[in-house]
Amino acid sequence: MKKFNWLMMLVAMVAMAFTACENPTPEPEPEPTPEGLTFKVELGEITYSSVEYTVTPSDLEAEYLCILYDAETVEEFTQDKYLVATLLQELEAEARAEGMTLAEFLPTYTDKGVLEDSYERLASESDYYIIVFGVDPANNYEACSEVSKTKFTTLAFEKLDVTFEVETTVDGNTAEFEVTPSDNEVIWYFYTISTGTFDYYQSPDAYNMSLDQFLLYCLEQQIGQLRGAGYTDNQILNAIFHKGALTLQAKDLTANTDYTNMVAGFIIDETGAITLASDVATSTYTTGDAKAADLTLTISVTDVEMDRAAIKITPSDDKATFCWMVGAWDGQQTAEEIMNEIVAMYGSWMNSGMMLYYGVQDYTGGPGSAYKYKLDAPDTDYYVVAFGYAGGITTEPVMETFHTLPAPDASETEFNMTASSITPYSLTIGVTSSVASTYYTPGVCKPEEYDEEILVSEVEAGIAEMLEMQQQFDPNVTLSQLLGMYFYKGNYTIDASGMQPETTIMGYIFAIDHKTGKVAKVQTFENLATTPAVGSVTPTVEFIGNYSGNDEAGAVFGQPDATKGRAISVFKYSNFDGARSLFTTLLGDNLMNYTDPELWKYGTGYWDACSMSQPYGFYVTDWDYEYTALAYAVDATTGQPGGIGRQNTMPTVENKQDIQELIDLVAELNAAEGSSFALPESVVIGEGIKYVASPVVVEAPVAEVKAEAKVAAPALNANEVMVGGYIRPFYL
Repeated sequence: MKKFNWLMMLVAMVAMAFTACENPTPEPEPEPTPEGLTFKVELGEITYSSVEYTVTPSDLEAEYLCILYDAETVEEFTQDKYLVATLLQELEAEARAEGMTLAEFLPTYTDKGVLEDSYERLASESDYYIIVFGVDPANNYEACSEVSKTKFTTLAFEKLDVTFEVETTVDGNTAEFEVTPSDNEVIWYFYTISTGTFDYYQSPDAYNMSLDQFLLYCLEQQIGQLRGAGYTDNQILNAIFHKGALTLQAKDLTANTDYTNMVAGFIIDETGAITLASDVATSTYTTGDAKAADLTLTISVTDVEMDRAAIKITPSDDKATFCWMVGAWDGQQTAEEIMNEIVAMYGSWMNSGMMLYYGVQDYTGGPGSAYKYKLDAPDTDYYVVAFGYAGGITTEPVMETFHTLPAPDASETEFNMTASSITPYSLTIGVTSSVASTYYTPGVCKPEEYDEEILVSEVEAGIAEMLEMQQQFDPNVTLSQLLGMYFYKGNYTIDASGMQPETTIMGYIFAIDHKTGKVAKVQTFENLATTPAVGSVTPTVEFIGNYSGNDEAGAVFGQPDATKGRAISVFKYSNFDGARSLFTTLLGDNLMNYTDPELWKYGTGYWDACSMSQPYGFYVTDWDYEYTALAYAVDATTGQPGGIGRQNTMPTVENKQDIQELIDLVAELNAAEGSSFALPESVVIGEGIKYVASPVVVEAPVAEVKAEAKVAAPALNANEVMVGGYIRPFYL
């Protein structure tokens, strides 16, 4: 038996309330006199957060459901049959999400005989019902008795008799808190946050939280942040809850800012439930001037080229965090002005740990450095600025400026384009550029589809629109920065797909002026390639079946966590005589009516080699979601892929098959001579379970992104307060 507390299923509860509102309201009918199976529900000890109960059915062999439900929702139903129908509908929906029928799902929740149990983690001074009704396993677990409803009310919570004294000592933007409880055995929690945020959350015009609600919200946020940082619940509870008199410290507070302290007693029971158990005591203080970190930064810029420079930032303290940035310089802005702009725009991100670095930042291309720093434009003034940053406090910024070398005009750049790896559906383009700093965009098409005037106007209009959009978010974004994000420069190899077989393809390259965003040069390449005919082999894809991962439970593939709650879809591939190799994949959605070139394009990056001696595909899929299995074979004579075979399926509870079929199939394949299966480590071809993802377009990178050094999470210090200044309304 699995204890069923509907209050733990908030989404389901809301859905039930909504469904109930849709029911027509009939004239009240008297409940029929119970006949057959009946239930006696006796209540035991009731506390502020729990209830003990005993259920005794009139037939000790009958199966029944026992469910806890809040009284307000129960009383919205005009008749018990609506309540039961809604409960069973929601249970069936949950079952389907697990790939199970209601008949397979409910045995986990039903009971037989006398049940003695309890419900815990209830709200104090709240009304509930214990709902019991019989179900018929032989009739798809339909309700087969009248509904027994037993109402009870949890007790009022008796708050802890405890008070707190908090003495705050401020030193610049650091504060120490001497917290003294009146009862040293009480567990307590302390939080400090800017008074502006404190007031905002309790304002009727904002979130209108009570003081208790706000402290619990802050506690929830802090636990969530620490869990996200990888700490265990035990580590978190030991660090943020305290006993007895302690001195806590908060560092890196915002300078010259009003703060509010909150402290209250809590009860943590043996189940891990956390209850606010006292009045919340508050106090306030104001921080002083900030104390900047004792950090100096040295910037070195050497070996400047048209679009690269050797940049190195060396801090005096390897553990101190700092921000550094490279940008186009207008010749007038000072280091302090640039720093202030950066903090104004990105300060909230920096307060959350983003855009901060530590240790030497080496982009010199020398030993220990993979490459020089890439820049967006030649013949341009640049700055490198760096400053220490912690908790909103900056050190004095340092800055170096430099000028990139001029480059030939984009119109003077000579390009060459070649085609390789040509198939009926795709080819690989190789582009070389005589000027490494010239931005360009390449393309291929049928000669009859090439309209230079339209294509050029589309490219130029696209650049203008993208720049306008980028500058709405950051007015300082330059055209060169935009081109660096979305366009190519230098030599590149690019995959193009979606071609038609036996088609002549031409290529073109538009060179872009980095100062105007206009096309400065057009270079075309006639007869770049002709795609060959498709191979003569088109495999057949046969759907074998959908199986429950819960039924498999690791017995076949040895990966129970991967298959739990999901389906396993199996396909067989055939009719590939005359092929030298076979490739398969499974993509989300119904792709049965797509053309072969379209399928080739969507399958790019997802095709896997499949053994032709064991031509099966085993995929972990989601219930009630449609998929299409694809396969193509490479012709042994021509070396070209043929047509693409396809077959779709949607795993559902209704089409789920007996798991023994899957067990027998895999056993048969493993027993075959030369089998590549190796249970239990693999699903197929020794590669493990295949996880299906919807197709995505994978493009060649057009810019090299600077790696961001993350600050390692420190060990939790129980005497150090996590400052609440990072909780902001727009994070909700």
